[in-house]
Amino acid sequence: MRQRNTMIRVGVTLILFGLGCNQWTLSIIYPADGMHLAGLLEKSLGRWGLASTLLIWAIDIICVFLGLLLVKFSNDWKKAIQTIVALSISCIVSFGTLELLARVLTHDSIFSPFIQLRPYNKMKLKVALDGVAPIAANTTNKWGFRGDDPPINWNEYYTIVAVGGSTTQCFYLDDSKTWPYVLQSKMRKANANVWVGNAGISGHSTRAHLIFVREIIPHIKPRAVMVLCGINELWYSLDENAKKVEYSPETTGWKHKLLGYSRLVEVLFLWKIILWDNVVVLERAGNTNYRPVPIRKEMMLPEDTEIALPSLAVHENNVRAMIAELRRQRIRPIFLTQPVLFDTTDYWKSISGCDYSYKGNKGELSAATYAKLLSQFNDKLINICREENAEVFDLARNIPHSTRYFYDTMHFTEAGADTVAEIIASYMSTHPN
Repeated sequence: MRQRNTMIRVGVTLILFGLGCNQWTLSIIYPADGMHLAGLLEKSLGRWGLASTLLIWAIDIICVFLGLLLVKFSNDWKKAIQTIVALSISCIVSFGTLELLARVLTHDSIFSPFIQLRPYNKMKLKVALDGVAPIAANTTNKWGFRGDDPPINWNEYYTIVAVGGSTTQCFYLDDSKTWPYVLQSKMRKANANVWVGNAGISGHSTRAHLIFVREIIPHIKPRAVMVLCGINELWYSLDENAKKVEYSPETTGWKHKLLGYSRLVEVLFLWKIILWDNVVVLERAGNTNYRPVPIRKEMMLPEDTEIALPSLAVHENNVRAMIAELRRQRIRPIFLTQPVLFDTTDYWKSISGCDYSYKGNKGELSAATYAKLLSQFNDKLINICREENAEVFDLARNIPHSTRYFYDTMHFTEAGADTVAEIIASYMSTHPN
């Protein structure tokens, strides 16, 4: 009888805990910034809402079911254990079945779970951007790159993989208008056996580029890897929240491994950001036409570059690591500096460039200051490559600061992408090896 009463009390406690300790109930009891289970999990798991959400509800469901089983089988604890084991096995089999179904119905990267390249992804985009066609095809090949499928006779081609962020990806431009694809077309005028794959992924910085070089390039073994970088490194320094952000594709912790290895978790994550975070998947509105706005008052920057640009040191370490890794793989590294619309002239000193925050203080930086800060990343890239005797081309100094070439502050119009391709093709013709 005592054992039965103990099992009932434990069961009721588990049921109450499972029903009460969830995000909805706790959000009513505690303020949004109060100490509650969701907050504790966020602190322990990092800034990744899906992990905490799944764990909270998994704990709740498990507690309720265990509580019900203990109450129901309070007279026979062996029966309770047998039922728990049977349910556990059933859950494992069900998860495995759903995971298998998700893998059958969806494409996955064939290289690495840490870099999400989606093979044969097809999108038809309708955009309203200056200098960009209103309708564009955005598709990927068998490797998840934008561009043609890799040639069958791979070793007979001069193969280049273009690595970068959104300024390489050229998301809103048609497949045939991105600068890597146009570069391929221009280089084929001199050599028909040239292939350029566009592996740019929006938001990626050198942290992700280094993972790409380590995880994916060894499977491909191209002749050259062309890296356009700098703009997202600057972003990590402009905002205090950005300084601390943990961008999912750039990290390899256990929760990101789960996201990478489990297709079912990927699907759940996708639906989470659609239904809960109000993220629109296909109709992307992250980029808009640039319209200059006069600056009101410019915020003073810290004199110390390491304080003003904390990501500059990380940028340097990652570039050096990429050079070493590509040389180890006997692949030609080619680095490109990042062009932008802004310049350091008097006109751009009067135009608002971006927001900046430091130690809780927020303000505006002029477009000229923004260009000056980016130039520090570009200059650092050039100096690193010279020290390492690595190849670097100063693309930034060769692209005019004009809205003819940029539809916003940094992303290329069709004319801009064509000009970038033309300039790089000219460089490659004089530096064939």
